[in-house]
Amino acid sequence: MRVIADSVSYLEVGHVRAYSADVRTFILRVTLILASIVNASAQSRHSGFIAVSFAIDGSPAPCDGFRVELALNGETTKPKRDRQRFEIPETFKRPPNKWTDDQRVDISLTCSGHTLIFPHQHPAFVREGDWQLGIAHPLYAAKEYAYTHEFDRGAWLGYLIFEGEPGVVTFSSQPDPPADLSDALRKEQQGASPERLRDIAYVLAVFKVEYQKNRDYLLSSLNNCLSRPKESPEDDVCDSDLLTFVANLYWRGDTALLAPLLQIAEFRRDVIGDIGTLYADLLDGRGVIVLSAMAELPDDKQQLVCKLADDDLSFNSPKRERIKAFLREARGTAAVQCLSALGGR
Repeated sequence: MRVIADSVSYLEVGHVRAYSADVRTFILRVTLILASIVNASAQSRHSGFIAVSFAIDGSPAPCDGFRVELALNGETTKPKRDRQRFEIPETFKRPPNKWTDDQRVDISLTCSGHTLIFPHQHPAFVREGDWQLGIAHPLYAAKEYAYTHEFDRGAWLGYLIFEGEPGVVTFSSQPDPPADLSDALRKEQQGASPERLRDIAYVLAVFKVEYQKNRDYLLSSLNNCLSRPKESPEDDVCDSDLLTFVANLYWRGDTALLAPLLQIAEFRRDVIGDIGTLYADLLDGRGVIVLSAMAELPDDKQQLVCKLADDDLSFNSPKRERIKAFLREARGTAAVQCLSALGGR
């Protein structure tokens, strides 16, 4: 709401310039009063409370049967609720620096029959303002939260964003696919568009439904897209999402995908334009395994993998130095080739 007030003030000031000095003064005073009312209203709305919004795959959703539980030091509290907000218990009304490092709170939130638990959160996050509770099914999670390995451990994600704490989002990995969704997707495959077929294949692979069939379909689609001339325009199937899907299946434990992912190393902006990020993550997180697989590639391909990784690492010096330190300690031709591609010692 505060952002809206600022926008109104800016727009009004732009129109005021056409009026006399007295009129400008009057309009500015009215604008400031309105802004103060809006801000006061927002502060009153949150005073002593936390408002919780709910979304499914990025779209606002109703939160029927809203419930909240907070567990701190072995004691569970069910705060007083008022529609989709709850009153902050007295226990949490203390400055952030008054909490010790070992104190953590387990947060349980329920919306429309979905109960999501976020354990071991800092108690200072329980303060007046807004929380965003959400569900991210595989397609949305892969596009928005592919960076978190929490997604690699389950069928879908629950997430909680603490507004007012920039960058603070916590995840809850959910192991079981939503009821009946797999059957609905298999039926939808009949007559689906090429883009939708690709997306369904990925979701079913994540749900471990006909895994080999759907995984092979995605890998075949990736290779077919790469068989096109370089810099071909991306379409509904041949885009960066396809690489994201195949890479995510690797991170989920399909180690046989490592070799084909390394073999497709190539400088191109279509389809695999982000593959350098994948290679950098592989070298940083699974260096020994990756070097072993790279040893099966020709020398020029080994260097290409690491040059592509270095394009991404140029924006992350600590990660680059961490990988270089690992390569200096590693043995074998692949490590030497890779270190050379990263600028040597």
